[in-house]
Amino acid sequence: MRAMLDPKVIEVVKRMVLVQFDERREQLKRDVEMAQAKASTRGMASSGPVIVEVYGLCAHDIEVRTQIVWQTLRKVLLETGIVPSEVLAEDLKEFVTSHTAAIIAVPSEHYERVVRNTGINRQHPSIDTALQRAIDKVNADIDFLALSLMRRQEAEANHPGSQQPIFNIGSVGAIQTAPSATANITMNIGPEDREALLCALALVKEGLAGVESLPAHPTPEIIELVDEVKSEIEKPKPNGTRLGSLALTIATAIQTAGSLQPAYQTLKAALLPFGILLP
Repeated sequence: MRAMLDPKVIEVVKRMVLVQFDERREQLKRDVEMAQAKASTRGMASSGPVIVEVYGLCAHDIEVRTQIVWQTLRKVLLETGIVPSEVLAEDLKEFVTSHTAAIIAVPSEHYERVVRNTGINRQHPSIDTALQRAIDKVNADIDFLALSLMRRQEAEANHPGSQQPIFNIGSVGAIQTAPSATANITMNIGPEDREALLCALALVKEGLAGVESLPAHPTPEIIELVDEVKSEIEKPKPNGTRLGSLALTIATAIQTAGSLQPAYQTLKAALLPFGILLP
C-alpha cells in the first residue's frame, strides 16, 4: 500500500470493516442453517439443489463484504476529504483487494462444509468466481469516482490562482467541493440490486407486522416509510438522497428490536450497493 492514502484513514476503515464483518458472520450462519433446515424437511439435505442455494448465499455474502470494504472507505473519505491523483484509483483498488482473504474466509468455510457433507463428487461453482465478480463491480465504481475527481481537479486548475482542491465524496458517488455542499442524487440501479432491496423491504414489513410497538416510533409509521422506499426504488430513476434518508429512519427505528435483527441485517446488506451505510 503506497502512502497516497492517509495511514490514519486506513486504520480507521480497517477497524470499522472488522466490526461489520463480524455482523456478517452471524447473518450468514443463520442463512445457511435455515437453507439446510428447509432442504432437510424436503428430504434434500444432501442434494445438488442445497449446494446451489448455499452457493448463492455465500456469493451474496462475498459481494456484501466487498461492498462493506469499499463503502466504508468511501464513507471515511467523505469526512476527511481526499486529493485526486493519477494513482488514486489504483490505491483504492489495492486497499479493497488487500481484504480478499478476510472477504472469502467465512463464506468459503460454509460452502466447502456443505459441499463436503453432501458427498456429491462433481464440479461445483467456484467461490473465486463470486469474488472476482464482486471485485470487478467495485473496481468499476472506483474508476468512475477517480475519473470524476480528476475532471473536477482539471476544471478547478483552469481558473487562475486556484489551489489544489480537496474533494469530499458524497454517498452513491456524489462529489462535493465544500464541507456544507449537498447533492440530490438520481441513481441508475441494476435489476439484481433492485430485487435484493425489494426482498429486504418485504422482509422488514413482514417482521413489523408482528411488532406491536417500537422504542421511538409507532409501528404503522415505519410501515408507511417502508412502502415509500418501495415506491421510490420502483421508479425508473430513484432519488438517492430521499432513499438514504428514508432508509436511515427505518434502520434507526428497527435496529434495537431483537425480533427484527435478521430483517435489519438484510436491509443493511441490500443498501450497500447503493452507497448507503446503515448504522
